[in-house]
Amino acid sequence: MRLWIEVAHQSVRAHQSLPRSGKDVCASVTSTFQTEELFFAVLASVPQGGVAGREQATRVSDEVTAALRQGTLPDAAVDTALVALPQTAQVSLAILQVEKGRQAYACKAHACEAHVVECDAPPLFLVQDGQPVLLPVVEEIVLGHLVRQCKFSLRDGDHLAMVSEGFLQPRGWRWGWPDIAVAVRRWTDVGCDADELLGALLRTYQRLNPEPPPPLRLEDVTVVAMHVRPMRTATVWTGPPVDAAQDEAVLRMLMAEQGERIICGGTTAQIAARLLDAKLETEPRPASGWEEVPPTFRLEGIDLVTEGLITLRKAKERIGRLADWQITDSRENGATRLARALLAADKLHFIVGLAVNPQQVDDSGVPLRKGAVEDLMRELEARGKLVSVEYV
Repeated sequence: MRLWIEVAHQSVRAHQSLPRSGKDVCASVTSTFQTEELFFAVLASVPQGGVAGREQATRVSDEVTAALRQGTLPDAAVDTALVALPQTAQVSLAILQVEKGRQAYACKAHACEAHVVECDAPPLFLVQDGQPVLLPVVEEIVLGHLVRQCKFSLRDGDHLAMVSEGFLQPRGWRWGWPDIAVAVRRWTDVGCDADELLGALLRTYQRLNPEPPPPLRLEDVTVVAMHVRPMRTATVWTGPPVDAAQDEAVLRMLMAEQGERIICGGTTAQIAARLLDAKLETEPRPASGWEEVPPTFRLEGIDLVTEGLITLRKAKERIGRLADWQITDSRENGATRLARALLAADKLHFIVGLAVNPQQVDDSGVPLRKGAVEDLMRELEARGKLVSVEYV
């Protein structure tokens, strides 16, 4: 089982009612990166804020992120960043790296190796098996900065949070690591995901911070929430292969998928039904109607069967309007269902047949479905999905 680090992060003002000036800029920067083998999150912040603080936090984050992507270890990346800083600079920097490639497949707990390094930063919050964990960090002073680091195991079901320093400074309330750790445990007891944990942390911060009288202001805060879970995968087959002799091989690729199996295209679905010796049936019309999207179908062994080109394009539009349709779109047509299925997966593989339908080609004779899939892939990659494609 391959693990996936679900992550959500946000920077907010202590009080939205206070006007923001050009000099009043949130000086925290978050960077995340994830493949099947590796995950890391970087949180850099500068206490004094402002445009200059934001620029400095961005430089530090960019330098550390580039080093980590090149294979530099987190502690070495921090050392390099500190050497490059002016002696008087105040920067809070936290790095979490998870090497999923070192996952112990024989281990029943499905553990993978994690490494956290914190430079003048609040400690990582970790909940394992329903209990907050205080990591046994090793501390040292590096160029006048307190650096803590620790290597530990992460497992399926763990929850983590990284916060900027301002999160630990509410007014009129004693709010430290133990308090937040207990709060995180309570929220994770209900099985929350990363987005839900992020929302709970931000709402709690807002509640504990009464608005200060002018000219005082509270420091803006950044929260990075994470949830460790099994990676979700999906394979989408759309369009017949150029060579009909490849039909069976392509179907075998689709059926080898352990996660979601999706077919987009009426002709493609008919090919699969014939090879599976299964009945292809039109699904009942939903209460909201099909509207502009063609009907969906039912085929044993396949999780979702939709029409091809129109549905692919409409699904891309829905993903592009994620903030709107995810909340308000209750329609159950093929495009909405396809968009939801794609967004639920972490790793997606598209199998695109290039057999030519004379009514669905561009000016150069290339099937329009190819362009529709590539547009959809770009939307998914922009949301952190691992996406691959195979043309047949």
